[in-house]
Amino acid sequence: MKLLLAFATTALLAGCSIAQSATDTPVTMDDIKDLIGKPEAQSIDSCKVLPVGKRACGGPASYVVYSSETITDESKLLNAVHRYNEKAEKDAQTGYSTCQFIPEPEPQLKAGVCWIP
Repeated sequence: MKLLLAFATTALLAGCSIAQSATDTPVTMDDIKDLIGKPEAQSIDSCKVLPVGKRACGGPASYVVYSSETITDESKLLNAVHRYNEKAEKDAQTGYSTCQFIPEPEPQLKAGVCWIP
């Protein structure tokens, strides 16, 4: 019984450390673009815009566009962008950026692909 309890505890702790290490890994813009893939859509309503990065004076550094028709796991994408933005916010506190406001662009649909100007 003690051996079974020790095994279960070890397995539980190992699972926690694996889950934690996955969330500790920094997310890059390439990771986000890989999750988005090619944002193909049949309707402009499927084209979604997300703010990414942080400027030292506030506001996003840029935006990305994705298609709700082709994204395989939207919650995974949103989590990755959130983690990317958290790190960018910390980096912005020690870095330099212009204070230019970047308004959220309207997504467009051209030849079946979502994009932002």
